[in-house]
Amino acid sequence: MRFFALTIAIVMAVGCSPVESNDPVVPVDSQAMPVEPDGSIGDGISRPMLSPMTYDEFSKAIESGAGCAFVAQGNTDPLFAASAPDSDKIAGKGAIKINNTVVVLTHNGVGLAQVEAGGVFSSEAIEVTIEHPGGEPSSEKEGTYSWPAVLKIGQDEAGSNMYEGTYECGA
Repeated sequence: MRFFALTIAIVMAVGCSPVESNDPVVPVDSQAMPVEPDGSIGDGISRPMLSPMTYDEFSKAIESGAGCAFVAQGNTDPLFAASAPDSDKIAGKGAIKINNTVVVLTHNGVGLAQVEAGGVFSSEAIEVTIEHPGGEPSSEKEGTYSWPAVLKIGQDEAGSNMYEGTYECGA
């Protein structure tokens, strides 16, 4: 557990801002158009906006142990954290903070290897997808390895959003 906390603390030293909308109706690069505080870009569509979480916030929501975290570019705290037992029968859990509430998501696969691969984590009204290129990760920090990654979030009746950053995993 202490090593997981250290790993996540290390993960937090990476990079949070939405990069672009993945709304199929209006694809927009947020660097070209400013994002409003509610997540819209002036087009009337409100997009789900994630807030960074501290270790204390996400560790109360998901079990400690081996896991991964997504840190968006320009941020130090993760927007998403996940953990899973090394089991082929138990699904991993993830956590995000949206509207000042930490929401627990369940992975669509089972075990730690599936969490490391990214994929889809969901709750009743929210779906988060972590995409990374796979292959050999970089391991610039002892005990962790990472890939450049994209986090996509879709929320019922609230559109979608996308963040670029790093997906780091470790024991």
